[in-house]
Amino acid sequence: MRIYRKIKTYFEEHIVSSFVLVFTLAVLVMALVFQGYLKNEYLNYLVEQSFETENAVLVSVQKNVNYSIKEHINFGSEMVVSADIYNKVQSFYDSNGYSALYNTLSDYDYIKNTVAVAIVGEDGLMCQYDRYKRSDGAMWDDDNDKYLREMFQEVMNNTNNYYIPLYMASTEPSVHPQDSDLRLFHVAYPLIGNRTGLKKVKNVLIVSYNMDVFKEFLNTVEIPKVKYAQGYIADENGQILYHNMDKYIGTAEDSLVRDDEIQVISRELGYFGWTMNILMDEHKMQEHVDQIYNRGVIIYILILAAYIFLTVFFMRYLLKPVTKISESIKTVKKGNFHSKISIEGKHEIWQLADEYNRMIEALEEKNLAMKRQHEETLASIERQHQAEREALESQINAHFICNTLGTINYEAIEAGNRQVSVLIKKLSNILRYTFDQKCQDVYLYQEIAWIDQYLYLQKTRFENVFDYSIDFEEEYGYWPCCKLMFQPFVENSILHGFEGRHEGGMVKITVSEEKGRLRIEIKDNGSGIDSETEKVIKNILESKGMAPVLQRQKVGIGILNVVTRMRMYYGENLDIQMQTNLDSGTSFIFWIPIPESELKKQSEICQEEELV
Repeated sequence: MRIYRKIKTYFEEHIVSSFVLVFTLAVLVMALVFQGYLKNEYLNYLVEQSFETENAVLVSVQKNVNYSIKEHINFGSEMVVSADIYNKVQSFYDSNGYSALYNTLSDYDYIKNTVAVAIVGEDGLMCQYDRYKRSDGAMWDDDNDKYLREMFQEVMNNTNNYYIPLYMASTEPSVHPQDSDLRLFHVAYPLIGNRTGLKKVKNVLIVSYNMDVFKEFLNTVEIPKVKYAQGYIADENGQILYHNMDKYIGTAEDSLVRDDEIQVISRELGYFGWTMNILMDEHKMQEHVDQIYNRGVIIYILILAAYIFLTVFFMRYLLKPVTKISESIKTVKKGNFHSKISIEGKHEIWQLADEYNRMIEALEEKNLAMKRQHEETLASIERQHQAEREALESQINAHFICNTLGTINYEAIEAGNRQVSVLIKKLSNILRYTFDQKCQDVYLYQEIAWIDQYLYLQKTRFENVFDYSIDFEEEYGYWPCCKLMFQPFVENSILHGFEGRHEGGMVKITVSEEKGRLRIEIKDNGSGIDSETEKVIKNILESKGMAPVLQRQKVGIGILNVVTRMRMYYGENLDIQMQTNLDSGTSFIFWIPIPESELKKQSEICQEEELV
């Protein structure tokens, strides 16, 4: 069960496995059905074609066998009408009659299939010539003398009764007495000589032939590798006279025809009452077709297995990016956004993997942006809490300081020191504007008035080091802005831009409307900013989200704080640009979005305070 569950889980998790399994089963079933159909069709075709072919072969073989038998009969016929042989037989009992007859018989040994030639009389064997004679015996001896006499008697009966043909054939004995591998058949003729009368025939000529004369013809019938077709020769009684397999010679035809699956094609030979037969074994045909079918199925299964292997290999290669994407997703779930996929190809799935890498990069950037925003928000909240604490701490001191400055101002007026009175008044206004916690969102004219008084006090402090100018149209005065948003930039121009100078410095503030937004420029002709600091400040100014807190140690806290507040107030449409050159000054340009309508909310919350 455990293995079954593992296999089931594997197939459920891998689409390639299910695809290969379903495809393999479908192809295998179709192949087996198709192969089975072809098997039956081929068997029917094989049976039909084999019968037609073997029948045609049988006709041809029959003609050849008949010709061969006729040739052998003619050979014997030439001998029995020979006057020489007849005369030698008549003088057989003379002193040298046996030798003369033997030599004459040997002279006729020119047909290769002739085994022996014998002359038989009423008393039995008279003389024989045996090509295969051995020291221990020849063709005709006492053991087979009865066959010799039977043939003599039958030929004499045919002759006396004028039966046609006068000759007869016998297959007994079927083998040579001295060589069991030498299969024989015998033809017996009445010895006539040159006489026309048959009444005076007293001797018979018997010629023994080698049955192998039929072998080459039967080999034409048989198919060596398959052996579902067998050829044999049978006599009129259905006894097998010759077969390529010795075990069937001498047996009845019925021993070969075992069942209905064995069919026999027969044609009569023209001599001896023999028949030429071809046995068609449909069972062996079926076995032959089954062997071909089984081999075909095995080959098909091997090819299918190779196909499955190649398919799995190719699909694994093709789906390799999908696997990598899956592994990467698991890694990303754990919070690791650096798990990217190594692209190894260009096809559609690798393109998908490349898009996945881009998505991971976007998620990583978004995650970092959210992290920065979260940190900025926390930092802003922290600064706000700190400002609130400081405001609470300074709330009491703010009224005290402002009231004290008012008292000092009256003393200066009574003393006739007008310049001191102006300075104290402007300082008092600056402090009151700064300490006021009720209004954090102000109008532009209030911010410009505050920065004007701030520059006035700084110029008084540094005397001839710098001068300033403010170009501001009143029509822009009621546009909302952040409180104290210009102070850090002006302060950096004075403290850092004019550091080491004694005169000639200039701070210029210009307010105008361009391209649907409010353009505010703070420009100085100071010493400029070095490249490293410029890079850091531009990184802060160009950030579309919160200002990056990681840079807070590299720049003044004032710029960082004010940029963060301005981003929160104006959003992404706010654009701040910086231009600086060493020894030629620095310029900050603020592109502030113009509200759709002039906001009046601040007038309902804050009382307008005119700064004198």
